[in-house]
Amino acid sequence: MSGSNNPAGAAVDRRPDSGGIIARLRPVLDQLEGMRLDALAKRNRARAVVACTAALGVVAALFLLGSGGDQSIAAILVFALTIGLCLLLHHLILGGAVAGYRQQFKSTAFRQAARLVAPGIDYAPTSMVPRSSFERGDLFSSNIDRYRGEDCFHGKAGNTDILLSELHVERKETSRDSKGHTRTNWVTVFRGIYLIADFHKHFRCHVRIEPDIAEATFGWFGRKIQGFSGDLIRLENPEFERAFKVCASDPVEARYLLTPDMQERFLELRNQWSPDIRAALIDSSLHLAIPIRENWFEPDIGLPADHSKPLADFVEKLALLLQITEQLDLNTRIWTKE
Repeated sequence: MSGSNNPAGAAVDRRPDSGGIIARLRPVLDQLEGMRLDALAKRNRARAVVACTAALGVVAALFLLGSGGDQSIAAILVFALTIGLCLLLHHLILGGAVAGYRQQFKSTAFRQAARLVAPGIDYAPTSMVPRSSFERGDLFSSNIDRYRGEDCFHGKAGNTDILLSELHVERKETSRDSKGHTRTNWVTVFRGIYLIADFHKHFRCHVRIEPDIAEATFGWFGRKIQGFSGDLIRLENPEFERAFKVCASDPVEARYLLTPDMQERFLELRNQWSPDIRAALIDSSLHLAIPIRENWFEPDIGLPADHSKPLADFVEKLALLLQITEQLDLNTRIWTKE
């Protein structure tokens, strides 16, 4: 099937008409503004309660220290309990109000904005790319002990079926010191955007495209070390070779998929996003992992609900992600699926 060319919904304008979006969403934003003001009032009450609790705890601890005798342990306990109580009150009173506002903003304003600017895409703020799909990509050779995510987008970007979300994937590391005390650390395996898109061609091999850490660190020696990997393949673009390490279960099919043009497109994607991007081609799909440290789709409770910045930022970031299908030319149907 030959192909198409930039149908509606393939991308989103990076400079959206936020004023027009706000006008379309005015009834929703007015309701959200009332919710925001209520959350701010609860925040002020929470701060007052926490301040009073902290003051009482400090007074009690100082009283115990000044009452004579060995009351230092009791004073420390009172102080520790005060800190714990303050944190609990802060979370219960403030955390719930703020989280409730943000979740409602995302499920109403953000979701409707996504439908306005990208009609083929649906937004599910509490959903994520399934763990089974993440593991299927096999982009990270690590145990997974905690898998969390949110802000899922799914649907069609142009001709391309797409699924993406924020993910935070961690493994647990346990160590024991010389005294036998056990310590547990949570180590991030991946945090960022994980995207799965239809590659519009059936293929049987599994291709992994990873940062070339060995060659970047050790140069010629690192390249020689890589040569011992049985599934490593070399490609003709020197810049691509320096940036990425490619492993494939079928070298011939992998070279057919990673054409010189596709190699250039991956380099452009790397330059735009991060040197640490990773990709896999498997099950006739593209898996792409883009490391990002911050939460991308979070409204600011400090801004009025109808402020242009939250909606403009949301649409601009959505545009950048949906544009990946164009950057990798996934909407051009030059292949026929079996």
